[in-house]
Amino acid sequence: METIKNPPLDPLGDVPIHPTIAALPKADLHLHQQWSPRLDRVLARREGRASYDWRSWARRMMAETPPGSARLRRLGEIQPTPQDSYDHAEHFIAWVEDALEEAAADGAVLVEVRFGKEEVLRPGFMALFREAERRVQARHPALCAEAIVILMPWQTPELLARLLDACVSAARERDGLGGIDFLYQPYDAEADWEPMYRAAERVADAGLGITAHAGEFSTANIAAALRVPGLSRIGHAVYAARDPRLLDLLADSGATVECSLSCNVVLGAVPSYEEHPIRQFVEHGIPVALCADVPVQIATTIGREYALAHALGFTPADLLGFTANAIRASFTPPARKAALLAALDGRG
Repeated sequence: METIKNPPLDPLGDVPIHPTIAALPKADLHLHQQWSPRLDRVLARREGRASYDWRSWARRMMAETPPGSARLRRLGEIQPTPQDSYDHAEHFIAWVEDALEEAAADGAVLVEVRFGKEEVLRPGFMALFREAERRVQARHPALCAEAIVILMPWQTPELLARLLDACVSAARERDGLGGIDFLYQPYDAEADWEPMYRAAERVADAGLGITAHAGEFSTANIAAALRVPGLSRIGHAVYAARDPRLLDLLADSGATVECSLSCNVVLGAVPSYEEHPIRQFVEHGIPVALCADVPVQIATTIGREYALAHALGFTPADLLGFTANAIRASFTPPARKAALLAALDGRG
């Protein structure tokens, strides 16, 4: 009998979400703030207009641009809101609220939002973040949120020092900063990690969690990232699956992989969902957490990412395991983490 194969999953298509999957508690450890796309959505709702059509943009980008870093660079080409709208504190609260609300509506109980630019220098940064969390918790009481700052060591030494000081200070606040994400240049070739190792020692001493982007478009930097003092997570790492030595190194490190299925397919880190190494990671004993990454621009949500994993053959129990992995690897305080895990265990 001829085997009938299902067509490949559409990277930008609608994905049916089974009620069982929709009801699962979810977590997202790798969610960029996307300030302009999200603020555009907020303002569009207020003004009664359509927001920018990112799905169509993503289809054009995939058709016009070779897979890999060239697509990644295009993520910043369109800012649908005026640049001066970035500076308003209420706008900051609004776009963070939009990110948290979207995830919570899909069942997320934990979300960690990443902030680049120089957000941590914004006056009252953590207080504004917690106000956004408080507003969403009024509708979704189960939600917990944490903030992560992206450090880019190619920044000037003076700016990097200011950012490090601000991160350490924010970590000391009540309900303060959760962690640091290292992003570097060159991204798809071996970089100099010495500045990051020095910075990591300082932020780890301050009690901050540490993650790093690595292995999205090449095998470069995976081994170097895994040597970062205090690192417990790694973003993407898809190319580790192409090298048995790196796969073993990743497994032996105990680091959790922040797995962004749609981002990896849309930007071309992998050719399709079906060829994504998530199954390989799981079978190799590597903890995996599902993440949405840049959901506005690639037309996804954390709920859709769980549905895609289900379509790839992962069971509801597997998906619940991904949520547990995320909570255990999260940068949320121990008491919050224990409560989240207890609630998850209570479903059994």
